[in-house]
Amino acid sequence: MTEFSENYLFGKSTQVTMGDGINDYFDLFVFTCGWESRCLEITKYQSDNFNFNSAIILSFKFGEEKGYIQEYMEQLLSFSSTKLNKSKMYLIEEEPNELGKISKKIKEIINNLENELERPLNIGFDITSCPRYFFLFLLGYCLKYDITKKMSFFYSEGIYKTNLKDFIHTKGEWKLKDISEFNSKINPAYKWLYVISAGFEGNRFRSLIAKYEPDRIGILLPDPGFNSNYTKKVIGECELLIEDYNLPDSAIVRAPAGDAILAWKALMKPGLNRTDHNITFLTLGPKPHAIAMGLHAFLNENIFITYRIPEWYTRIEVEPNGTFWRYDIENLIFF
Repeated sequence: MTEFSENYLFGKSTQVTMGDGINDYFDLFVFTCGWESRCLEITKYQSDNFNFNSAIILSFKFGEEKGYIQEYMEQLLSFSSTKLNKSKMYLIEEEPNELGKISKKIKEIINNLENELERPLNIGFDITSCPRYFFLFLLGYCLKYDITKKMSFFYSEGIYKTNLKDFIHTKGEWKLKDISEFNSKINPAYKWLYVISAGFEGNRFRSLIAKYEPDRIGILLPDPGFNSNYTKKVIGECELLIEDYNLPDSAIVRAPAGDAILAWKALMKPGLNRTDHNITFLTLGPKPHAIAMGLHAFLNENIFITYRIPEWYTRIEVEPNGTFWRYDIENLIFF
């Protein structure tokens, strides 16, 4: 277990066992259904106390093609229906790059539920198969408007059933988009620091650095990764960037790939935490590290949290590896 706090936010990360399960009642729980079999892993951590008022199942489509396995959708629908206590199930299915449309639907559901219950919400979100934009949007929106007293994010580590040497998760040109729910402000007098949450596509983030030419660069490495091969892969993907820009050790921090709260703590180190710079966080690595970046960015207005929008996604099977995480975020304003 890891605990950490910054300003009025407190976080705790724990590994959940199937024996213990999830023992909480949520006002809203968000599932994501996709191509990866690990999107069902959360259903194996049930308990009699794991229930919710309302639920969202978020899924995607690519033209006429479904961005999920129908069998997985049916299993999530069946599981959710047994846990739904009072209100209703919401199904959201859109093109993954329809960021505004999907975010608007999520926002409306949250606002209606808050008005109905007349109190801060307790929200759960399985981010395992969810594009980073949507859980970061929800994090920023709920914190910005004091909608939640507590949020719990869940994540299944995975085994990528593909050749790591030729790993390609996205196709086409990447576009960057700041997530507006964070309180970021540009200071024209400041230089720019880009901090990369590193993943498997090193040529991609090297191209972004070459395009935007920041004054400084930092790296958040998922070290150790989910296994030793993943750790070696990510370090190898960063080698050229480190050499080309002669990055000092102080510009590189490490945190376990699955521990969002320890990664949040790592981001406090001086090399990545310059108060006299405009800082862009590039959330290109593990999803738990994106949560870490979102928490630190929300509390520091010189930090921008950025999402990459690809033209297309490559279908890759990711199996669960048996390690299941929970990240509890508490807004201490309410305590």
